[in-house]
Amino acid sequence: VAFDQSPAGRRHGGEPPTGSGGRTIFSMKQTPSRGSWLLLDPPSGEGYARRGSLREKMDALRTPFPSIDLILLSGAVSEAGYQPVFIDAQIRRWTWRKLFLECRKIQVCGVTMLLSSNRADEELSQVRQLHEVLGSVPIYVISTIYMVLDANRSRTMLEQHGWLRGIVLNTAENNFGEVIVSDDVAPSNVVVRRGCEIVAPLVSVTYGEDLRIPRPVHAIFKNPRYFFPQSKRTPVTCVQLSFGCPYTCEFCLDNALYRKMRYRNVDDVIEELVEIDGLGFREAYFKDLTFGLHKRITTEFLDKLAARRLRLRWLCTTRLDVATPRLLELMKKAGCYGIEFGLESGLRHRRAANGKPIDDSAVRTVFGNCRSRGIETTAFIMIGFEDEKEEEIRHTMRFVESLQPDYASYNVVNALPGTPLERRAREEGFLRDADSDHTFTSTNIKHKYLTPERLEALRSEAVKSFYRRPSTAAMRLLRLRSFFEFRKLVRLSRVAL
Repeated sequence: VAFDQSPAGRRHGGEPPTGSGGRTIFSMKQTPSRGSWLLLDPPSGEGYARRGSLREKMDALRTPFPSIDLILLSGAVSEAGYQPVFIDAQIRRWTWRKLFLECRKIQVCGVTMLLSSNRADEELSQVRQLHEVLGSVPIYVISTIYMVLDANRSRTMLEQHGWLRGIVLNTAENNFGEVIVSDDVAPSNVVVRRGCEIVAPLVSVTYGEDLRIPRPVHAIFKNPRYFFPQSKRTPVTCVQLSFGCPYTCEFCLDNALYRKMRYRNVDDVIEELVEIDGLGFREAYFKDLTFGLHKRITTEFLDKLAARRLRLRWLCTTRLDVATPRLLELMKKAGCYGIEFGLESGLRHRRAANGKPIDDSAVRTVFGNCRSRGIETTAFIMIGFEDEKEEEIRHTMRFVESLQPDYASYNVVNALPGTPLERRAREEGFLRDADSDHTFTSTNIKHKYLTPERLEALRSEAVKSFYRRPSTAAMRLLRLRSFFEFRKLVRLSRVAL
């Protein structure tokens, strides 16, 4: 079912069909209408650290991969009858001026774009020019998490920027496709301008037991320049089975974005992966905050995925206390080649303080179980808690190396806006008058025993110590299977210089 999406079409009988209660009905088999809709990752001084609606930290390799937020919204745009078009100005290394010049060559009916965490006002001044270049088409931005947590920020942003049409508060529980089609639809998790009125949803909408998300249009995100730090092959893409996090780590905002754990229909995600495989993608990254929490759903999903025998391989993030031997076996059979673990610290009391009271022996067992099954591991480490001493950090460095992970990501603690850590740092007086560092190489908190400069030096030393190990270099050389992996190894070596 195709229908006229233009303003004229909507005024003259071009409205899409509606169901009971006036709810717009969309068909997954709709053909694109007369218009295109731009999904934009704009130029930014923050680099790939900008992706803020879900945890997408910049790593030492500065690896680029497509935004899960834009991927998820591509399905909503397509289902609404538009043809999604994707531009990643960062990977193309475009300036705003270059973006303006290129956008003059294309005709789009609307734009949905990412917005920086720390430079929103600066970027919006450029976006206003883009709005004029494109002929004043509606522009929606995807908010960062801390904006979601402060309801007044979205309203204030729309009041200050009268040309901005709306703000997407999250990319799962929303009816964005309906909102861009009809002015009569009540938005869920989209703050939208309707004439002189700003309409904001009061609560998240629940669609039932399964979280239904229109099938993303992965084909437009296929780019050989995208890869993950752990990648063996390209091209790559991102998928998501679950949303939410039941844990309450003090430094984290992710668990505040969704009210509770929500899961997509297993068969829908399987068919999405089959389509991804058929498109020629070779790797996928599950952006679930903690993969495998729901035992029944995860088992059903992994069994069905393994039965498809796809060429596609994938990696994910989960907790050490979730990765049982049984789960690891199922993941390996279903094509998993790598797992990221939030280890946080080499000291148990530090892990316990951050919601992970896991003994050293249990940590070693999990990493050993992965290694014996041929699953690569990445250890995420946090250094620079406000009362942490240098010897504690060095103990963590030694502990991480003893685990023999394939990758280690050392991140300096930051009190991100809206987190419990930021509130406590402000109340107790150890919050510095500086923006949080979304690259996690420096800090915005005052430390009892370490200067910011010393902490940055310790992080650099930790990264170099890990990647300079002879055993690490030998292991990587033995595993080389392609020129792509060789080039990635060269980039790794540069990090350690």
